[in-house]
Amino acid sequence: MTKPLVSVLMPCYNAEEYVEDAISSILKQTYPNLEIIAIDDCSTDSTGAILRRMAASDSRLNVIKNPENLKLIKTLNKGITLCNGEYIARMDADDISMHQRLELQVEFLETHRDHDIVSTMFYTFRSMNPGKLHLYTSPLRDEEIRAFILFKPGICHPAVMIRRRVFTELGLSFEQEYLHVEDYALWSKAIYLTRLANLPQPLLLYRVHRHQVSALYEDLQLENKKKVFEIHCRHLGLPTDDEAMDIYASVAESVPSQSSFAYVDKCEALMLRIIEINGEKPFCDDKYLRYMMSMHWLRLCANSQLGLKVITRLKNSPLYKKENYTTRDLVILYTKCIFRLKYRKSFIYKVMFR
Repeated sequence: MTKPLVSVLMPCYNAEEYVEDAISSILKQTYPNLEIIAIDDCSTDSTGAILRRMAASDSRLNVIKNPENLKLIKTLNKGITLCNGEYIARMDADDISMHQRLELQVEFLETHRDHDIVSTMFYTFRSMNPGKLHLYTSPLRDEEIRAFILFKPGICHPAVMIRRRVFTELGLSFEQEYLHVEDYALWSKAIYLTRLANLPQPLLLYRVHRHQVSALYEDLQLENKKKVFEIHCRHLGLPTDDEAMDIYASVAESVPSQSSFAYVDKCEALMLRIIEINGEKPFCDDKYLRYMMSMHWLRLCANSQLGLKVITRLKNSPLYKKENYTTRDLVILYTKCIFRLKYRKSFIYKVMFR
């Protein structure tokens, strides 16, 4: 049986500390028919030299150097045009892929021809403590991923494998308009055109460090997330004015931008409306959508800074589903309400929840 070529696309910029481990984890894959398109985006450290040294000993590694610093989005789109494989796998220069990653992803896409995108569960780790791993999970099935992506990416970008036709036939790409959330925007458009999945195995070690986008550009990332949310609102027939997008973002982040019961009511109304729309014209798994909304409702109330009175409001909502909440969820709820903790800002919050 012929094994289709997999192109592993890896943008590299000043990654001298990690890039050799990242490349090695791909060259050691159990899946043999692969090429690595490593693009050096004008690194100022020894990244380029490391790539060239490794390429000299393995012909599967193709190194391209940008003539100028294009940054991530333009480099990704350029890289896609250079990939020769039927499947394009993403990889970051500071992460590590498990040896069976590509084999299992190809096997899935070969046997699920109606799916064009598949990612995996993953572990996060820090360089100073590589033995301490934290497992991150997302929904597995397309019908559940559709609900999840309404508010969060649900697809691990550096662990993803994409069928080439997503770019050549469906016309999708990474877009500058969605800077720092370009992957989330792509998945958000893809769910209306094809099917997505996650493999249950954790097949990537994702390195966490202080230079990542989520740490450096948090405010801009949230603003551009609102542009992604507009994609869903347009498809679902929801309003996209500034107030509506502020409410949508509050629900997605589970943090109301205004501390008032009137604002919490507006957030509840949006969640109930999405459930209603899905009932009228099914878009995703209804049971999972209701579960997800119940969790966002609990966390939104917990982060409302409205004190213990919000508990009554929480329980009076049709979104409240006690069976979905763990003891830990409820302890966090009451702790946040008693102290009226400001999400991620107050000292007590940082001590207890970070």
